[in-house]
Amino acid sequence: MRFKDIEITPILDGHFHLDGGGMFGVVPRVVWEKRMPPDSRHRVRLAVRCLLVQTGSRTILVDSGQGNKQSEKFTDRYTVEQPSTLLDELARHSVRSEDVTDVINCHLHFDHAGWNTVRDGDRLVPTFPNARYWSQRGEWERAQHSHSERDHASFSPEDYLPVDEPRWELVTGEHSAAPGVQILPVPGHSLYTQGVLIRAGDQTVAFLGDLIPTTHHVPFAWIAAFDLNPLETFATKREILPRAMREKWICVFDHDPNVAAARIIETSPGTLGAAPAEEFSEQSGQPI
Repeated sequence: MRFKDIEITPILDGHFHLDGGGMFGVVPRVVWEKRMPPDSRHRVRLAVRCLLVQTGSRTILVDSGQGNKQSEKFTDRYTVEQPSTLLDELARHSVRSEDVTDVINCHLHFDHAGWNTVRDGDRLVPTFPNARYWSQRGEWERAQHSHSERDHASFSPEDYLPVDEPRWELVTGEHSAAPGVQILPVPGHSLYTQGVLIRAGDQTVAFLGDLIPTTHHVPFAWIAAFDLNPLETFATKREILPRAMREKWICVFDHDPNVAAARIIETSPGTLGAAPAEEFSEQSGQPI
């Protein structure tokens, strides 16, 4: 889709699998498995979705997927599926690694920062040599020094430490990354998770990361057990999602395997749901 001079394209970096109970927290399995049936290892299949934003001289990547540095043990644990990688998909849209000017990481877990770096022989180098990398300062510091035992396995220092610190744009709170591109804190999954709003005229596309990873997580109480601060997630959803409905945002879901984006609607009094934005589809082969 093109909003005036901004072109927005969803980009898949394959799929992976996570424990279903972890994805749905206190929601009983008898409820969530009807929406996302688990495999024999009790895991649900999730997309790894990023967003390509092209505006003026800027080529912006929101999240960088799961990368290609995984070990065999990792690939088996998460059953990583990458018939086509993020770089393959960028090339399909005539975008080279050196064309990317900005990488905005919603947070620094392995499924959001994997292509920040790539192997070059026996060393790791930034995948996007001309890009600035954006993170909340608190997330950057937490990832380096003090992440908790609860999500220790979700970080891979190879994804961010090889990126020279001067390349990092470390921000605190809301920040304009480019004209029409606004970084928005969405705490809960961690205290320093950020989303991105892309605005042109009266249209807004929102990439809210793991605040609402799938359409099934739109209801306020559907919160992943992986969230370090679930009460903060609940409070953030109570603030952000009514605004998304009121302002008719198109919300992109980073992990929904079937729905790339949707608008937030009220399905019954006090209950929110999602109405798929059919024009926003990887399968279309076209930008939304």
